[in-house]
Amino acid sequence: GTKTMHFIQHSDKPADCVATYLRIVAAEKPTKTEPKCIHFTVDGDHIIYTGNVATLTADLSTIKLLLNSTLSTKDARFMTIDIKDFYLNTPMEQYEYMRIPVRHILEVIMTQYQLKPMIHNGHIMVEIHKGMYGLPQAGILANNHLVSHLHEHFGVQYIGCDNAEYLMTVLLKLYKITHDWSGSQYCSLTLKRDYDACTIDVSMPGYIDK
Repeated sequence: GTKTMHFIQHSDKPADCVATYLRIVAAEKPTKTEPKCIHFTVDGDHIIYTGNVATLTADLSTIKLLLNSTLSTKDARFMTIDIKDFYLNTPMEQYEYMRIPVRHILEVIMTQYQLKPMIHNGHIMVEIHKGMYGLPQAGILANNHLVSHLHEHFGVQYIGCDNAEYLMTVLLKLYKITHDWSGSQYCSLTLKRDYDACTIDVSMPGYIDK
């Protein structure tokens, strides 16, 4: 697919579009395959987006209904699938623009993309074609993209490993994913279940300490 960001001359930015600024974020996410990471993100405070940015999420009551449904449904099992970089690579109809300070661009990148002639006031202008962290519309665009993709393949609930594997195959057409057949971690919850006894223990270790 196309790249997320495209280097452009500062004069190529449409006059009616406001360019935002780069924000560098360091994060530690123990459940990820790469727990320590540094992201180039967008300073969303300068983005003017008039569309809806609200994304519906499951609350704790809904999650408990799902977990109890798994226990009460014959032969049902629970697993988790994590979509890698879910907010990223979602196509955008309306492009955004961002200034990146030259000091944050490696010399090898400057040379590879011949960026020195594009420098303007110590910055390089980029045109953003796909979702990035920090864009206020990134969540709703990514969610709509996923829902649209799943609607092409699913209409009912499935039981069985072969069906779970089919779901992962469908997701892999758009995303990189990781999965956990034990389903022991879900929405920051630690789950311990006994399918034979139809019981499940839900806990949040360390929550009280934090």
